Amino acid sequence: MLLKNDMKAKDWTISSFIFVYKNIKYVVLVKRFIDPIKRVKPYALVQLEFMKYNNPQDNYVVEANSNSLLDEIKSIRKYFGIAYGPNMGQLMKQFAQTLNKVVPTQVPNHYDETQLKCLNYSLSQSDSEDPTKIYCYGTIMNPVEKQRSPFNSDKTKLYRPGLFQKLGIESRRSFCYSNDPQKEKTDTEIIANINKQ
Repeated sequence: MLLKNDMKAKDWTISSFIFVYKNIKYVVLVKRFIDPIKRVKPYALVQLEFMKYNNPQDNYVVEANSNSLLDEIKSIRKYFGIAYGPNMGQLMKQFAQTLNKVVPTQVPNHYDETQLKCLNYSLSQSDSEDPTKIYCYGTIMNPVEKQRSPFNSDKTKLYRPGLFQKLGIESRRSFCYSNDPQKEKTDTEIIANINKQ
C-alpha cells in the first residue's frame, strides 16, 4: 500500500481520505500499527476506520491490506448495506476495487473540517487526551528518556504545521493543548516563552 509507505516515510501515524459508496459519503481514517493500535490479522498493513460523513459515530473499524478488508463478509455487507447475492466473492472484489481507486498514494496536504475533527478525535483517543483540546498554548520538554508521542506530533502537524516545522525537530518537546480558545498562543508567543525559560 503506497499510502502506508508514504505515511511511514513522512512520519505520520494517521491519514484520511473520502470514500463514497452507494451515495453515502465516508471519512476513512488510515492508521499505522503504532501502540495502542494493535495488529490482529498477520497480513494486515493498516487499520481503517470508516465513519459516515454526516454521523461520524456510525463507524466501522477493520484491518486491511492492499487487496481487501480483513473481516467476515457478513460484517462488511452489514455496514455498507451490500445485499446478499449468489456471488459474494465477486461482489467483495468489486467493493475492494472501488475502494482502492480512491485511496491516495501520498498523505494529503489538506483535509476538510469534518476530516480534521475525525483525525483529531482518533489521535486524542490514542494519546488519552481530551479531543476538544485543539488550541495550542505552549510546549514542555520531556525528561531525557521520554519522547513526544507520535500522536502529539501528528496533531501538531495537522493544527499547527508552521510551529511543528520550527520546534518539532526536538523529539523530547511535546505540544500542549487546551479546549479554551482564549488560551491559544501564536507561534511567535510560544517560541518567545521557550526563549524566556
